[in-house]
Amino acid sequence: MRKLLQSYAMTTMVTALLAALGSMPAGAAEKMKVTLNWLPDNGSIGIIYADALGYYKDAGIDLDIEPGKGSGATSQLVAGGSTDVGLASASSAIGIASKGAPLKVIAPIYQVVDWGITSLKDTPITKPKDLEGKTIALAPGAADIPLFDTMLKLNGVDKSKVNIQMVSGAGGVPLLAEKQIDGISAAPGDVMIPLATKGIEAKQMFYKDWGAPLVGISLIARADKLEQNPELYKKFVDATLKGYSEVAKHPSAAVDALRERYPDAAPKEELMEELTKFDIPLFCTAGAPGIGAVPAATWTTTGEILTATFGSLGDGGIAAKHTESYLPAQLPACP
Repeated sequence: MRKLLQSYAMTTMVTALLAALGSMPAGAAEKMKVTLNWLPDNGSIGIIYADALGYYKDAGIDLDIEPGKGSGATSQLVAGGSTDVGLASASSAIGIASKGAPLKVIAPIYQVVDWGITSLKDTPITKPKDLEGKTIALAPGAADIPLFDTMLKLNGVDKSKVNIQMVSGAGGVPLLAEKQIDGISAAPGDVMIPLATKGIEAKQMFYKDWGAPLVGISLIARADKLEQNPELYKKFVDATLKGYSEVAKHPSAAVDALRERYPDAAPKEELMEELTKFDIPLFCTAGAPGIGAVPAATWTTTGEILTATFGSLGDGGIAAKHTESYLPAQLPACP
């Protein structure tokens, strides 16, 4: 009888232990923090949507999403090791890396920037030569100035014949609306949408279409952290690119997910217009094999433009500042 009771007790203990083990997760989720370039908006919507769809959780990542205060600040945080991965403009990250910071671009999100010259529809600037004799607003110290200068040089425009006015922030929008200037160097959404609210139609001449493409918003990380945990970064990049792919397929649902989590974000109508007209087309450029991988020629031109801006990109040049080692074997298809 005693042996029977002992056997029963042992069986009960083993059964309970197996049940407990079965209820435990196969592996604890790895914590990871991503710092955005700004407050959550269309630039970071793929990360927000991927999180809402459970892609990071499915990959075994416990993700902390932190708003940023500009690409430069985010790049500095990543370089200092206080965040695991950043979403920042490639030019900001590479500028810091050129001074010795161990930063790498691991996946471009906007494969090119959409900066260019915005002009009114009834007095459009459609080609670089049209700039001669015109008054154009540029923001002091803006990242698009090297693109403007490169475009002028490549297309034989005499810069002395372009009247350049330095105008901070959104100050150029009312000047353009009142026809006190002929164009603004900016991203189209920053000018065309505000003008549209006034019933004014505008056109955009993109720098990328006239020999001056520049890799845009990208995922960045420290080289040593990448080497210490490559599988974690591969899983993060894979989940993130899937998120942006789903944004392209379901923009309305993605915007809803963004606004549900961040109610203070811009109105849905404004986000949708900017996302569908201006942002999603930047997920891929001509010749790209998929979301997350930029053609070699675009990197080469980016290196040339940034070298002209920073003077030197440091050891290894542009090739040492980015890597495709953390991209998935199968990239999401271009939209």
